Amino acid sequence: MLDWSKVKKIDAHIHILPDCVHEMNPDSDPEESWTYAKIDDYIKNMDLFHIEKAIIMPLNDPYLLSTNFTISAVHKNLFDMKRRYPHRFYAFADIDPRNSSAISVESLCVAISEYGLDGIKIHPNNTGIPLDSEYNDVIFSFAQSQKIPVTLYSYPNTPNDPSAAWRIHHILEKYPDLILIIAHMGGFQWEDLVSLPVFVDMSAILPDYSRKFSIANTNTLLRQFGSDRLIFATDYPDNRVLSPSEIYDSYFHLLNRMDFTPEEVQKIAYDNIHKILENSKKQG
Repeated sequence: MLDWSKVKKIDAHIHILPDCVHEMNPDSDPEESWTYAKIDDYIKNMDLFHIEKAIIMPLNDPYLLSTNFTISAVHKNLFDMKRRYPHRFYAFADIDPRNSSAISVESLCVAISEYGLDGIKIHPNNTGIPLDSEYNDVIFSFAQSQKIPVTLYSYPNTPNDPSAAWRIHHILEKYPDLILIIAHMGGFQWEDLVSLPVFVDMSAILPDYSRKFSIANTNTLLRQFGSDRLIFATDYPDNRVLSPSEIYDSYFHLLNRMDFTPEEVQKIAYDNIHKILENSKKQG
């Protein structure tokens, strides 16, 4: 029986805070999930669970990833974390909603070309800007023209949530060649994404699906997207129902009870996201 804990993998959605942010908050509650978001500690998880690489995702909130609260500082911190452990991390570029969309694109150009960041993350529930807004149009146009992958937060709580699945339909009507990865699989609006030409990462949502639908039905749900579009990801150290120390064991327990073949596991765990990132580098 295949054991997901021993499969070579890329965790396509994690969060690490720079050391300077941790040092600025010495009195943080040790049980709070973000206290686990330390790069040296996370490397131990990578070695333990055969995680060859991981993608550090920003949060569209400069107060979490820098101590002087600017987008340039965030991108420099992401670059420094990549450089600290060469070939272990990718990092996606951030958005600061306080800036104009034109300035955001300029910052993204610097992040990609000078700092070597690997994609773009948009979190509409943190920016307060809906996914299909005019503000994001400029960013999507830039990403499509440069063939840069974009990860979209989509865990909507209401039909008109800023990250609602129907907004992703609007985006693809305008930008049909955009390389999109939908974080959290669109939450419980996942059915609205099945027909779209997007990748989906299972970060945060897999334990929620298994609790609501059962493991067998979650297996069926994942298969509706197919192994060519699924991406292994956890959202470590953040989770709505699990502590940081429980996340990987829970994911592996659930995935081990599903019926993916070794070839499919290879795609989900590693190949799909690796191809996206390596193809983007070649285009760049």
